[in-house]
Amino acid sequence: MNHNDPRYKTIFPAVILGLTTAAFIIAKTGRDALFFQGKGVFQLPVATMAIAAASLPLAILFVKVMKTWGARPARIAIMLFAAVVLTLTAPFLQAGDSTLLFNVFIFIPGVFGIMFASLWLLASDIFEKTPKPDAARAFSKIGASSLAGGMTGGFLAKGLSPLVEPKWLIFTGALIILAVVGLVVQAHRKFPTNIAPKQDRDDKRSGYFAPLSKPYAMTLLFISMTGALAGLLIDVQFYISAASASMGSKGNANFFANFYIMLNFSSLLLQLFATAKIQDKIGVGGGLMVLPFALVGGAGFASAAATAFSLAVLRVTEGGLRSSVHRSIWEQAFMPVDSSERSLVKIAVDGVGARISEGIAAGAIYIWMQRVASGGVISAPLNTAWMAWLTLATVILWLFVTQRLRAPSQQQAPARATTLLTELECERFPDQCPCTTELGKGIP
Repeated sequence: MNHNDPRYKTIFPAVILGLTTAAFIIAKTGRDALFFQGKGVFQLPVATMAIAAASLPLAILFVKVMKTWGARPARIAIMLFAAVVLTLTAPFLQAGDSTLLFNVFIFIPGVFGIMFASLWLLASDIFEKTPKPDAARAFSKIGASSLAGGMTGGFLAKGLSPLVEPKWLIFTGALIILAVVGLVVQAHRKFPTNIAPKQDRDDKRSGYFAPLSKPYAMTLLFISMTGALAGLLIDVQFYISAASASMGSKGNANFFANFYIMLNFSSLLLQLFATAKIQDKIGVGGGLMVLPFALVGGAGFASAAATAFSLAVLRVTEGGLRSSVHRSIWEQAFMPVDSSERSLVKIAVDGVGARISEGIAAGAIYIWMQRVASGGVISAPLNTAWMAWLTLATVILWLFVTQRLRAPSQQQAPARATTLLTELECERFPDQCPCTTELGKGIP
């Protein structure tokens, strides 16, 4: 098959991201099953604050490694590092109050987040010079493959959970990552990079995140921070509800496996049958309002009902839409950002801003937990009604901030950014609208 054929180019990133998502779901199932036993739920705010505290130095470190070694060697290095750490630590993990488990709980989402961002950049590199309609169809297939991998990972975790302890699920995820490294190496060999080195500019400004000074980038930052805050509040309520069931380690593994299967299946259906139609009707700016608008109803229902079922529905709604409709369109919102600044803005917005927002909220939740359950001892089920109301207020603010993105010219954004966002909202391709990330792709 011709190496320039978009179908051939699609195979490697689709398989790579599908397997990586499967590894993430399997490892995350084992992690959650171990962590949310006993007093694990009371450590969740502290874990979130630790992730937030580490986000800035990790982001700066990864950017520096990319600038020193290049994106491709840095990608291999981070994947090998993740696989080795998880392989060596998994056999020693024990449920309950454990320092090692606490650190692994933090490590898994942090390192996988960097890996996913790097792998999507690989896909953008491969399709750098591909005609836009072909690239759009390819990214849609790659996104669907990622979600299918997540669902497959959920089924594997469910099948393995009665047979092995949850720690071996984390070990299995690490082995899959080692296999993915081999595929990434092959992809690097078959597809030479298409991204030209960035030329130095005369108007250099100090600091890694100087591009955030632009109004359009600041709007993206506020959207990310309000969305992350709402997501954290929904997650905490869901985990408290699940931990209250006291199902044991294998019971927890089965529960979280079922949940991730449902979540990825609903996301896959939305990705295949809804995302393109939504963007075709209302464009990028309107598409970004779908998730917070849906959560207004879900958060209102959870506030009024305050049951385990309503919290589960809210979590599935948030996770399903975020992983499909929202993620696919959110990546395109970075297209108006200058190509030389896009990676830095992306890391600052999703890797730092979102984590800081979660860290502040986690601090408030920690103080609340210390008041209602000092030492992890509770005499009655935790009442999270205030979180439901705060979630409702947050998603309303999220909607208000997002609607500003629909008119970047009103924020004195560069004329080029306005033109590009207009093109993204108006251009239509046969059978498929632009989907899941043109992140890192150069703008001519």
